[in-house]
Amino acid sequence: MSELTKVLKIPSNGLEIMSNIKQDLINIEAKDFVNLGKISLYVKNKIHEKNLKYIIPTKKQRDDILLMLIKYLLTDSPIVAGSHRKKQWEDGWLENLKDYSKSKNLDSLIPKYFEKYKVQRLKGDFILTQSDNFEIGLVSILQYIIFEKYFKDSKSVYEFGAGTGHNLLRLREINKGAALYAMEWAKTGVEIIKNVAKDLNDNNLYGTVFDNFNPDFDIKLQPNSSIYTFAALEQLGSNTDSLIEYWIANKAKIIVNIEPMSEPLDNNELLQYLSISYFKKRGYLEGYINKLKYLEKKGRIVIHEIVRTEIGSLFIEGYSIISWSPAEDTSFDAPIIKGADSI
Repeated sequence: MSELTKVLKIPSNGLEIMSNIKQDLINIEAKDFVNLGKISLYVKNKIHEKNLKYIIPTKKQRDDILLMLIKYLLTDSPIVAGSHRKKQWEDGWLENLKDYSKSKNLDSLIPKYFEKYKVQRLKGDFILTQSDNFEIGLVSILQYIIFEKYFKDSKSVYEFGAGTGHNLLRLREINKGAALYAMEWAKTGVEIIKNVAKDLNDNNLYGTVFDNFNPDFDIKLQPNSSIYTFAALEQLGSNTDSLIEYWIANKAKIIVNIEPMSEPLDNNELLQYLSISYFKKRGYLEGYINKLKYLEKKGRIVIHEIVRTEIGSLFIEGYSIISWSPAEDTSFDAPIIKGADSI
């Protein structure tokens, strides 16, 4: 019997990862995020609290996972991302909305696609998770580091493609006083964040319907705002020009994109090559960093840094970072969002 049966199970409806291997447990530590810069005491305490444990797969286990991924990429199974999937996102966030309405538990805001697989990526290689809620725990630590670095003192922060708003609630832990805006194309997602704001008595947390595929230039952001995306631009493929122009026109203070992007990865390294192949198979973000580099050469933006985090999930290393700011003095007249009721 192959070791694959101990680590992976492939049911008829998709791929489910399991782990029954008894090996030495390893804890996630601050040093695992060294390429992101200095780690604060606050984040170190968060790492300690989450107590995330994993094991290193054996060579046979690793080879079997690689073989499975290669076979999967050769099938027609992956669903191509794009605007045609809006109903699926509406339906997905509706599940979270129903769960939250019943329980009022903030954990119910975590998207259902987390924790599907026990295989994750750390330091660019596979690990087998051994703790409950490992994936969202690892993502949370990554976000705490990024939010502290860029948004700790921001007066207003917008998340584009905010989903259920669960990322913004972690940002709220870092920045207690900022106005936080969830910009989301699915009305069910916006309804969630408005309900959460009401339940938490957070009068500085807003939700607005906004289509990243077709930005509404009549909507003007608060002056000198900060912006971020987290695994949201991936849905746009190469259709990012309008959104980039929207952010430039609004003269954002800084934009931080944490996304599956090919440019920081090495096409000549097997796991990274398979990750890039998966991006292409799903129709994920394409040429985004190269577009920004072109705009920088034209003097329209300034790129601050590009970081390969080496963190990801079974199929992809999906959390590369680019931070940038508009350099061009562009302005236009439009109403400023302030808790706009867009549902």
